[in-house]
Amino acid sequence: MTCARAEAAKNSKNAMVNNRGKKHNKPVPIAVIGYGIVGQALAYSFSRPKIKKDYLVSFYDEYKESSPLDTVVKKSDFIFICLPTPMKLDESGIDLSIIEDVISKITLYTNGTDKIIVIKSTVAPGTTVFLEKKYPKTKFAFSPEFLAEAQYLKDAIHPDRIIIGAYDNRVLQRVTLLFKNRFPKTKIFTTDPTTAEMVKYMANMYLATKVIFGNEMFDMCQKLGIPYEEVKTMVVADHRIYDSHLTVTPERGFGGKCFPKDMIAFLGAGKERGVNLELLSTVWKINKRIRKVRDWEGIPFAVSQGKKGISFAIKKKKT
Repeated sequence: MTCARAEAAKNSKNAMVNNRGKKHNKPVPIAVIGYGIVGQALAYSFSRPKIKKDYLVSFYDEYKESSPLDTVVKKSDFIFICLPTPMKLDESGIDLSIIEDVISKITLYTNGTDKIIVIKSTVAPGTTVFLEKKYPKTKFAFSPEFLAEAQYLKDAIHPDRIIIGAYDNRVLQRVTLLFKNRFPKTKIFTTDPTTAEMVKYMANMYLATKVIFGNEMFDMCQKLGIPYEEVKTMVVADHRIYDSHLTVTPERGFGGKCFPKDMIAFLGAGKERGVNLELLSTVWKINKRIRKVRDWEGIPFAVSQGKKGISFAIKKKKT
C-alpha cells in the first residue's frame, strides 16, 4: 500500500468523526456542470423541500438554458462534474474530450482557491490523478453515481452507499461532511480516487456480465422446454444471489447508455495496461451477437461522433 493510499484509508475514520459536527449555518453553494440524468439527480437530491434551505444549487449545461459557466463556478464551493464520457466510435476506449475541455475552463476560476471539483461522471481509473497532475493548483475528488436510469431520482435521494476518493485530507473531509450532512444515515466509504473510480467500473462490469449470464440461462431453459422465470425465482431464493439484472427482455442482452460505453471504456483501459480481460471481452461479443437493437448508437453522448477525443491511459511503469 502506498503512503498516499494508506493516508487516504486512515482518514476514513477521521472524516467520519468530523461529520458529527454542526451543520452548515449558511447555504452551501453547489455547482452542477452538465444537466443530464446524473446532473439532474444530484441537483434534485440537494433541492428537496426539507433541506433546500441548506444548499444553493446552480447548474451549467452547454445545451440547455442555464447560467454562464464562470458565474456558476465563481459562486460555488463544490463543482460537480456530471458530463458525458462516451465510448469511441471504433470501440477502442473512452473519449474524455468533453470533460477535459470543460475542466480546462473551470480551473481558470478554481486554481489557487478552496473550491473543490468533484467528478461524478464515470471516468477511466486514473483520470482524477491525471487531472490533479495537470492542474496542481486545483483541488479534485471523485465520487461515482449509482443510479438506475428508470428510477434515477429515487436512487438519488436513497443511495445505498456513497464513495468518495481524494488524496488531499482536507478535500476528503470537506466532501465527506457535505454528503454526511445531506445523507446522515447512508454509509460513506472514503478512499483514494483511483480506487473510487474502479469501484464504479467493477460494479457495472459485474451487472453487465450478470445480464448476459441470465440470457444464456434463458436459452438453455428454452431448449429444455421449461420456464426460465420459474427457475430464476427459485434460484434467487438463495440469499447469496440478488434478484437483479436477470430479467431477459425482448431486445435481449444489455443496451442503453451506460453498460455499453462503460464496457468499452474498461476493455480499452485493460488493453492499454496489458491486462487480459477475456471474460469481459466475451461478454461484449455475446451482447453484440444477441442484442437485437444497438440502441446506444442512437443515444446522444453515448458514442463519440467523430470529435477528436483525448485518449487517456496510465502507462505501465517500467520495472
